[in-house]
Amino acid sequence: MTTINWQKTKHIMVLGLGKTGVSVVRFLANKPSLIADVRVFDSRENPPGLEDAKAIMPGAEFNTRRWEIEDTLAADLIITSPGIDLREEPLTLARDAGIPVVGDIEIFAQNVDFPLVAVTGSNGKSTVTRLVEFIGQQVGKNVVAAGNIGLPVLDLLQLDNKPDAVVLELSSFQLELTEKLKLKAAVLLNISADHLDRYNALEDYIAAKQRIFNNADTWVLNRQQQDTWPHPITGKVVSVGKDAHPNDFGLLGGNVDKSSGPVAITYAGEVVLRADQLQLQGVHNLLNAQAALGLAVSLGISIEDAVEAAKNFTGLEHRCQLVSQESGVLWVNDSKATNIGATAAAVEGLRPAITGRLLLIAGGDGKGADFKELAETLDKVDILLTIGKDGPKIGKLFNGSRQVNSLEQAVELAKSLVQPGDMVLLSPACASFDQFNNFEHRGGVFCQAVEAANGNSA
Repeated sequence: MTTINWQKTKHIMVLGLGKTGVSVVRFLANKPSLIADVRVFDSRENPPGLEDAKAIMPGAEFNTRRWEIEDTLAADLIITSPGIDLREEPLTLARDAGIPVVGDIEIFAQNVDFPLVAVTGSNGKSTVTRLVEFIGQQVGKNVVAAGNIGLPVLDLLQLDNKPDAVVLELSSFQLELTEKLKLKAAVLLNISADHLDRYNALEDYIAAKQRIFNNADTWVLNRQQQDTWPHPITGKVVSVGKDAHPNDFGLLGGNVDKSSGPVAITYAGEVVLRADQLQLQGVHNLLNAQAALGLAVSLGISIEDAVEAAKNFTGLEHRCQLVSQESGVLWVNDSKATNIGATAAAVEGLRPAITGRLLLIAGGDGKGADFKELAETLDKVDILLTIGKDGPKIGKLFNGSRQVNSLEQAVELAKSLVQPGDMVLLSPACASFDQFNNFEHRGGVFCQAVEAANGNSA
């Protein structure tokens, strides 16, 4: 799309509130050249951020109802939140009529004047984004995370103290509407079947993810997923992978897919970081660390300084988070594993770290996924407990699995089955909305249940 001409835009439609929608309203309210009327829509009766948005822009029209075709066709510009399906008829007809439909990332891209790097992928986005931010801050740079996590991007434009660089976590939904995002470097971490309730085919999901490279100087690519690389490759390539590489990042030692784990991350054939120096759990996090180091180097941070900083990063909650080591049993909270690929990465990454059995708790809302893709991963599991709406579908793939009514019951049953050397891993391969508010709620319930089961509750 062409650059937005705010002085000629007279009718703006904002779809969706919440953090993103409120930040859009704030941006519009602070736009001195804006002459347009602004109509805000959210289909929820009492959407989050409604009162804040009204206070920020009292002259706007706020609607708590579904938007109709006549609403979208009356707009000169539609700014939509990433959670809204672009296949909805009011939006498809508007786009067919030539009405620009953009997200906050595109508006940000057209107004930003500081360096950017960006992260996408089915799994590991938040860990890599926060690790790049952490590395930058540890070496004295004002590096800020934004996008899917951290501040909404448009709020960054309002800061008095401009960041030295921003690392963006971007979903496929955000990338669908992004055209002019100029990046120093971008990474596509991995692709696994996800959000197939939103896309007509896996190929559409992959294509949305690949858009991150459209205006990126450096492309950080996963050598184990070359079938997801966009072509032609027009940027400088930095690759990461499970194998050693003479010029790029890799892993040294061990059999990363079977019994023994790798011993070090290498760069240009030299060991730069031993696995036991990194506080993150699992082989998949060694791949995440490689990607973060690649992005950090693109921001002008030396590999030596980036590695030293990475050693101090403790990781994020609900992402292969070690909750307890009571009585020689490892309890790991990976509630953020909301798709098959995330659970596969967790199981394959953590299996080499244990001497005993692996007990997996999985299930929830599968979002239309084909769980047959999980079968190979389940071969590495010794005991399977399933929960939630689609738990039985997963259980059918594992002889002797047991479906329980709640996560608390799963933890209680796991406690009765485990012995020293075992690991209990919550890695659901499903969304949480059938039983919980979100993945954080699910992870919190798991942590509390583990404390109670081990006699540590208050």
